[in-house]
Amino acid sequence: MVSIGSCLVAVVLLAAGCSKPGIKGQVIATVNGQEITPQDLQAEARSSPTLASADSSVLLQRVVARTLLAQAGHAKGLDSYPGYPSDIARLKQDFLAQRFARSSLKPPSAPTPADLAKVMADNPYSFVQRLNVTIDDLTMQPPATAVPSLVTLKDSADVITRLTRLNIPYNRRTVTLDTAKVPAPLAARLATATAGELFFVRNDSQLAAMTVTGRAPIVAPPGVAAASATQIFEGAKVQQQIRDLVGRLRADAKIAYGNGFVPPKGAESATALNAVGSTPGVTN
Repeated sequence: MVSIGSCLVAVVLLAAGCSKPGIKGQVIATVNGQEITPQDLQAEARSSPTLASADSSVLLQRVVARTLLAQAGHAKGLDSYPGYPSDIARLKQDFLAQRFARSSLKPPSAPTPADLAKVMADNPYSFVQRLNVTIDDLTMQPPATAVPSLVTLKDSADVITRLTRLNIPYNRRTVTLDTAKVPAPLAARLATATAGELFFVRNDSQLAAMTVTGRAPIVAPPGVAAASATQIFEGAKVQQQIRDLVGRLRADAKIAYGNGFVPPKGAESATALNAVGSTPGVTN
């Protein structure tokens, strides 16, 4: 007796002798009349390394679930806002940009001991001065008009008083942050802030009021430190390749800006990395 899983595998391999009644040809399932094909399963398998060897029945149920959610979103009109076509176009561009970048990049050369030493010197809070920093963290989403009055405050209690008076919700917690795992400017602030000093960090629409309450050094084994330095070195080389690639494409392109939209000098290369989303890998 042929199992459903083996039937799906056979269909994916373009063997047509295992189709269900009512489902013909290359259609292996329908969801409210919307067809799912072997190509949809192959796309699902490509979407993540963890799915590359997944059973076809697992892939199919993932596609079915996402199709149901998408259909429900459409029924609710979530794709009817004016910016929807632009959002879809951006997703397509992001996909092509990342694939082209990956196809164009070369694996970076292995770092020398001098390269690794420089990486460690340039990133002290990821290596020789790496710390676990405990903070009192107040996170909020204040309206823009409230931010100027908040960031002048010097004490967490005053911040809470102001937030309460303005009826702005907040979340207070104690958090321990590894300076090697946060952006470099924040790592430096965490490492150098004096005891009891309140400072503010913006992240999109969120504002965090932080006070350092404790620090402890982190000493990584030499092999771990070298591996981390190698990753930083290779990442920087890949980023430079992306800047160079975008620069060459820009030099050959005809780009015209409307009045008021001419970028300041240096801004074009500075934003090159953001054009391909997360830094792509170097393999196809």
